[in-house]
Amino acid sequence: MERTELVELLSPEGLRLLDSLPPYDTIDVLKTVSDLRKAGHAPGLVAAALSQARLRAKASSKFGEFASRMLFTEAGLEQATRLRVAALHAGRFAALGGQPRVVDLGCGIGGDAMAMAAIDLDVTAVDADEVTATVASYNLAPFPQANVRHSAAEKVNLDDFDAAWLDPARRTRGHSNTSRLTRPEDYSPSLDWAFGLSERMPLGVKLGPGHDRDQIPSQAEAQWVSVDGQLVEMGLWFGALARDGIRRSALLLTQNGV
Repeated sequence: MERTELVELLSPEGLRLLDSLPPYDTIDVLKTVSDLRKAGHAPGLVAAALSQARLRAKASSKFGEFASRMLFTEAGLEQATRLRVAALHAGRFAALGGQPRVVDLGCGIGGDAMAMAAIDLDVTAVDADEVTATVASYNLAPFPQANVRHSAAEKVNLDDFDAAWLDPARRTRGHSNTSRLTRPEDYSPSLDWAFGLSERMPLGVKLGPGHDRDQIPSQAEAQWVSVDGQLVEMGLWFGALARDGIRRSALLLTQNGV
């Protein structure tokens, strides 16, 4: 989704149209396009609304019933944390106590920030991409304790925060048809910058489950997470977010729980 599509979609007409669409798997796309065009809707708006309906259907596996009220980009959904995993991330920050001010650097469409805000954490979500930051703003609108900034992670004044969550961009730039980056030095922000942040504050970093184990900092707790038999991420936890005496662990989530 590009900026012009998002502007159309966020108009009152666009949001009404999107919310009026039935579940995507029940839509006859060609007939729906024809009917909506006859009703006077612009071609670009029709395409954007149907694309969002498709992404909402796809996102239900990660966000459940919440997906039907969210906005997505193709790339943002691909990298987004499943809500049940994001809730566990949020729990680590809540365990710091004292109502920590958390910054979510590279927030994407806002999945992790949503989980934090849902348990009343004060969270600032940051993304370097304007469209993605706008989508995150929409998704986080129901949470008054969350706010969103359009900025590169490296430019954020971190003096305002007590802890950080970082999900580096691990795909090529763009909102669709992106590909996975294989070299950590190409991530945005770089892992060197991310790991340096751990010297300033408690930090959590989300990486792919196949990340080179030799590159895991010795002071980090590394936790691999599996959801319903699928290995989905490796989380690195630093400082007070890491558990005492644990350097490697695995978390298996199933439909029946942990």
